[in-house]
Amino acid sequence: MFRWEDMLVILAVGLILFGPNKLVDFAKSLGTAFTEFKKAANPEGSNAQAAQPALTHAAPARARAPRKTAAKKPAKRKAART
Repeated sequence: MFRWEDMLVILAVGLILFGPNKLVDFAKSLGTAFTEFKKAANPEGSNAQAAQPALTHAAPARARAPRKTAAKKPAKRKAART
């Protein structure tokens, strides 16, 4: 297996060769590929999720009432000692 030092070197070389934007895009596509692979490798797991009944009527979101802001009280000034 790779040690953390090896992974750091590989990441640094990839950053130098491809740049930060391409490296992020590559990581996103790699994550998507792993997710699709897991779904394809476990077909009974995806069927079990599809067999669960879906909620047809969700409760409507309650509208928030506007907040009443308290009027600012004037700041108390300390009496200056003379």
